[in-house]
Amino acid sequence: MFTLFVLSLTLSLAFGQTDYCEKDLCSSGTTHIACNNTGGWSSTCPTTPAPYLINMNQALRQDTIDAHNVRRNRLALGNLPGFGPARRMATMRWSPQLASLAELNVKQCVRKRDECHNTDRFRNSGQNIALFAYEGAESSRTNQFLVRQAISNWWLESDFADMTVINNYPSSWSGGQINRFTLMAQQRNIAVGCAAARFFRNNNNQFLFTCYYAVNNVVGQPVYVTGRVGYGCQTGMNVAYPGLCKIDEDFNI
Repeated sequence: MFTLFVLSLTLSLAFGQTDYCEKDLCSSGTTHIACNNTGGWSSTCPTTPAPYLINMNQALRQDTIDAHNVRRNRLALGNLPGFGPARRMATMRWSPQLASLAELNVKQCVRKRDECHNTDRFRNSGQNIALFAYEGAESSRTNQFLVRQAISNWWLESDFADMTVINNYPSSWSGGQINRFTLMAQQRNIAVGCAAARFFRNNNNQFLFTCYYAVNNVVGQPVYVTGRVGYGCQTGMNVAYPGLCKIDEDFNI
């Protein structure tokens, strides 16, 4: 298993030094999920049994990072049918700050996109969400299984995308949903932080999983630039992922 690279951001930075109510952090008319947020569970959550956060331990964090980088590497090498190779694609790492913000999302106990979840460093953060519901014993679906399933489902949206989308991200798309796949495929996405919660509602076990990304796709801009694999990487290629730039590649975020 590859070494887990973690951004040098602490939980104290996430909630102690960043003013999430700062107007410049979000687009006009939007509210940051952490602004005046006490960190408690939403009133929309069931209370019996009580909802709880999943411990995103090192194994789950590593699983999440690997699941992204393995897929990004395959895409960058030109091995995903219908998609060209990437000239310069980042290796992703874990962000504790983004993960802390993602906790606030899952504590709402609903599959809901936030208006804003930017940070001082990541001023255009992206978001993917998955919600699973199933009957029977809660333990019949492990946390690892559901995390892997969520990421796999997001990536399967590649079936509805093509190089038109990759070369110029559209403002609208008449095909199937593509935003979660393209977010995972965004060349400048150097970091991700995720959180998960379990609760019981409508006679079903529910598992809510949210990931925040360093950057979001921008309409009119490429998801990634095609070309000779790794030709644009200034630091060289990642030995573990030969289609991706080294972990310390500097991207303009």
